Amino acid sequence: MQGPMDRNANQLKLSGGSESPTMFKNQDFHALRDLHLRKGVLFNDEEFPADMRVIGPHLIDEFKIHNMEWRRPPEFCKNPHLIVDGASYFDIVQSKIGDCWVLSTIGSVTQKQTLLRNIIPADQGFTRNYAGIFHFRFWYSGKWVDVVIDDRLPFLNGDFFSVRASCAKEYWPCLLEKAYAKLLGSYQNLHWGDPAEALVNFTGALTLTLKLKGGDLHHSDIWEMVHKSSQKALITCISEKAEVMTHNRRYSVPSAMEGRDERRRSDPANKYIENIHVDNGLVDRHAYTVTDTAQVYREGCVNLIRLWNPWGRGEWIGRWSDNCSWWNDIDPEDRKKLNTKREDGEFWMSWETFVQQFSRVIICSPTLDFLNWGRDQRSWHKTSYENIWPKASGLEDSFNKDLFCKNPQYLIRISPSDEVQKGYNVIISLMQNHRNRQKFGRGWLPIGFLVSKVDAELPDPQRKMPGSFFLKDLQSGIHINKQRDVTKGLKLASGRYVITPFNADRSQESSFLLQVFLRSQGCTVELGDSQSFLKNEEKTQEETFMKYATQGGKMNSQDLQKFLNDVISKGFAPHGGIRFSTEASRSMLASMDFTCNGKLELEFFMRLWRYLNHFKAIFTDVDVDQNGFIGLSELRKAAKSAGMAVSSDQLTILLLRYGDYEMKLNFEDYLCCMVRLKSAFKRFQMLTSDGKGVYLTEGKWLKIMMSC
Repeated sequence: MQGPMDRNANQLKLSGGSESPTMFKNQDFHALRDLHLRKGVLFNDEEFPADMRVIGPHLIDEFKIHNMEWRRPPEFCKNPHLIVDGASYFDIVQSKIGDCWVLSTIGSVTQKQTLLRNIIPADQGFTRNYAGIFHFRFWYSGKWVDVVIDDRLPFLNGDFFSVRASCAKEYWPCLLEKAYAKLLGSYQNLHWGDPAEALVNFTGALTLTLKLKGGDLHHSDIWEMVHKSSQKALITCISEKAEVMTHNRRYSVPSAMEGRDERRRSDPANKYIENIHVDNGLVDRHAYTVTDTAQVYREGCVNLIRLWNPWGRGEWIGRWSDNCSWWNDIDPEDRKKLNTKREDGEFWMSWETFVQQFSRVIICSPTLDFLNWGRDQRSWHKTSYENIWPKASGLEDSFNKDLFCKNPQYLIRISPSDEVQKGYNVIISLMQNHRNRQKFGRGWLPIGFLVSKVDAELPDPQRKMPGSFFLKDLQSGIHINKQRDVTKGLKLASGRYVITPFNADRSQESSFLLQVFLRSQGCTVELGDSQSFLKNEEKTQEETFMKYATQGGKMNSQDLQKFLNDVISKGFAPHGGIRFSTEASRSMLASMDFTCNGKLELEFFMRLWRYLNHFKAIFTDVDVDQNGFIGLSELRKAAKSAGMAVSSDQLTILLLRYGDYEMKLNFEDYLCCMVRLKSAFKRFQMLTSDGKGVYLTEGKWLKIMMSC
């Protein structure tokens, strides 16, 4: 089992790790190519052989396949190329199988050339060093892998069985999809699927599916997200009545790509396509690529979205389509820029029409900026865990609390500053092992996660929540689906929550990857994993206290200073780290010395340690620019997060006492300030019975002022 990864991912990188990928099935592209070049023979991939085994029984039955031909491009093309004049989504033409969910993703990838270069390495082609071998890169089970294939392509009745290119000499779409088929196990696994799964495999980035109707976001909010991210993100969508798992029924129609440009032509064979809405040109149960958004003015602002059909043809014929007269009513410069009249599968429509005709939008973004609203531009932070579901821990039809609590559990904290009015402040993504699809022979295992509010005190991090914790209503916080991934955006109030990923099949043990995206760092830990909370080698606070206490079971300021530098400063390193001064340790000891003997006893040491961990996490929350300093407004948020109501005048006094000449607190001064503030509140509670007022003699007042 692996623990947390990527704790401080301020920006999620699409291509992280793709520069040194793992070899899929232990096949080394360069070694295999060199070997076959020396032998003077073309590579035949025994791991994905050119026969009916890689097609799959369901496809064989559906298409009544008796004989499949396998041809290398040089065998039927005089001068083949991997890429001609750059890769574009206009290169792609869907053929027989129902792979629109993959092709819409590949179409999105072509708009991000840096990402495309990572997926399609440049050290290959049909000229120099050609040996019938190619390789491509995908994100697979939490890492990038390099997939090797040979260039034998499947043909049925003389026509491409899988995707074809619109240019007869170009073969990157065919070979890339063959490599993806190998990754998934067969061409059969291309015949249906979720665009979100393909987006994750091609990018490694977070992918979020948003319902246009009946979801938890209004479609106007989704427009804002799509419009904001259209230049950075990869976006696909599914037409109305489509399920996330799309399966396409087809019939044959003549192909038409004439007039695209001189170098591109369509194969004369018929192509197999899905059921068209004959009244508007859209395809039912079909995945499209979102290629752009725009805003134009025609009797007010109109939001437009541009889509591309993986068939390479078949376009919307309603308002804002290529030949719609409404284009004549907008600014001529906008019309010239946006309205291109070509039968290439790409078209515009209004956002309002889009919401009527489509069911889902899938956004895959290298950063999560599109989830920010208004002036909130804080970064998102990801924590990842790899773990295993044990047998007899699933959900199934009847809920067994004693079995369910055996699942891995993860505690998250939402501070008041992380609460949002619109959108989400938590994203949870759960992915099961890729092998499950083939391993169990009946598709993906049903997986999900439960999000449960912790109403009591902070759980013991070394223990999981017991079965009795899960007796509350399950339906409000449960998210489940029979897919590879379950990803959900949530808007949670401040507090602590337990995330429990589960596999609904109690008979199966399987591994998973959990990714939690929050607005603040260091707010996710695994329960039952002592190293998630204890940052040092000691197992208990008492053992730690005895290690540092040199005064017969008590700590002096020097002991405390050593503890602060060994333990509390760990994990906090802006500008090279932090070292606590003698004055800081004296100040904290005085604030916690409720017995007024100049020493720190175990009870108050444990209380101080809890305070420091809490205040340390709050500092990370409020220090938005992460420069290691906070001012008045951030101190106000920190006090509020710690449950202390303090006026602006009182906070100003604290800044004058503990801050620098700019009225700023560094991490050390902040902790001293917060500990003293907490101590003052605690002492007041000790001196008053009703929480409202207290009478002090001069002696008591002086004693408190000198010690607090």
